[in-house]
Amino acid sequence: MIWNILENENNAGGGLPTWAFAVIFAVLIVLLVVWFFFSGRKNRQADKEYAEQLEALAPGHKVKTAGGICGIVVEVCDDNTVVIETGTEASGKSRLKIDKLSIVLTDAKGPTQIAREAAAAKKNEEKTENKAPMPAAMAQEPVSEEPAEELPAEQPEEAEQPAETDGESAQQD
Repeated sequence: MIWNILENENNAGGGLPTWAFAVIFAVLIVLLVVWFFFSGRKNRQADKEYAEQLEALAPGHKVKTAGGICGIVVEVCDDNTVVIETGTEASGKSRLKIDKLSIVLTDAKGPTQIAREAAAAKKNEEKTENKAPMPAAMAQEPVSEEPAEELPAEQPEEAEQPAETDGESAQQD
């Protein structure tokens, strides 16, 4: 149906030929497929890191649940749950048993995240090592140990006040 409309417009004399619309349509389809591929890949990578973080949970890690409860992991259970401790000494502490999947944020790090951070640290280290060395002229210039000449300190200028004339003082009285 769309192709028939395009052909009729073509026969009317104006517009692009039908094959141009087909090329544009094909390019749009290819771009859409590429976009879905890359966005799906990024989501799968984030899901993998999240699963690794949940597996790396151990007592002492800080967590935040989907409900906004913040606490410290006390115990990791076998049935995909963890026991967290919340509160303070003054207000009293409480323990909650929650499902691992309700944990949104944690300071636990999985193997992928550890490897990524190690690679970033190594890259930063290489950057600092590969900085351009000082030019030879700067490196060979001797540094004098004599103190630099001291410039005399500037004296603060006293504000000049206009001298009062007899006429002004008479008006003020």
